[in-house]
Amino acid sequence: MVQRHHHTVVTRDGISLAVSSYQQEGVAPREVALLLCAVGARQERYEAFARWLARDGWRVITFDYRGIGRSVLEEGNRHTASMRTWGEQDVTAVIQWACDTFSPERLVAVAHSIGGQILPFSENHSRLSAVALVASQRGCWLHWSGWKRYGVWLFFRLYIPLCLKLFGRLPLSFVGLDDLERGVAEDYARWGLDEHYLWPTGESRSARFSGCTFPLLALSFADDTFYAPRRAVQVLLHDYYVSAPALWCHVEHERLKLRGLGHSGFFDSEQCPESWWGEVSSWLRTASASSALLPRREGAREPSLASIAVPVLRRPRAPQMEIPQAAPALASGLGRGGTR
Repeated sequence: MVQRHHHTVVTRDGISLAVSSYQQEGVAPREVALLLCAVGARQERYEAFARWLARDGWRVITFDYRGIGRSVLEEGNRHTASMRTWGEQDVTAVIQWACDTFSPERLVAVAHSIGGQILPFSENHSRLSAVALVASQRGCWLHWSGWKRYGVWLFFRLYIPLCLKLFGRLPLSFVGLDDLERGVAEDYARWGLDEHYLWPTGESRSARFSGCTFPLLALSFADDTFYAPRRAVQVLLHDYYVSAPALWCHVEHERLKLRGLGHSGFFDSEQCPESWWGEVSSWLRTASASSALLPRREGAREPSLASIAVPVLRRPRAPQMEIPQAAPALASGLGRGGTR
């Protein structure tokens, strides 16, 4: 039986975060997996996946960013919420707490969507042995194609400012997510309109990605065209995580004769093949900078992720202080150009 325990972790700036840990009853795992949520998603959305990982031998940690779910902010602290503080303060605090509390032999992360974008802003991401990105993308509107490109632009340029003017926050309950505090929504719009991760001062922090050297496994999905299209995932891997040895699995569900998983279906036990959870778990256990191969699991009826995994090949770069804008053509191990 998997046990769930509730904890409170206090960040350096004094904000209390709601944290949960999962483990198989009667064992004390020394391998710890941290789950990072998508924008506006509560940690409960990942409970099925967390419990499965716990049965597979991990101690699993989930948490709500400040202003989301049970990490409720008092009126006087609402101004502290931003995507910047989610990474710099919240992720940093939970990684530190996990290390201090459990002394893990191996600490890894599974980051969904925005989780893969804010992780580099944590101060202690170097403690991670491996990271799996699920539908994480560079969310600038330029990386969408067709009419969706302009729909994304309108969302960031008009919809978010209008909602902030009318309500003081960004309502997302109509898509099953929590509303976003003003600072979070402002970062969301700023990062969605510019190629770089800009702070309110105009300073870019995109170069923080180049300090990430942990092995990466990136999963993206052909039917996830609105939230994380292939091009946006490709840019994040090629132009931002430039120092991380990486494998990329782009799931073309029709070619594999599977139903699509969209943006969040990977975490749904009724949609995602369980064997894929097993492959990701095995990879997280074994990946290192010298060997990031995706191990195959025998006996599964579905096609394996290992059969579609390709290394991310990057162009050599001249030394520079900042990440450049995404190039029109990216060197890719997939052998097929991304959409533009």
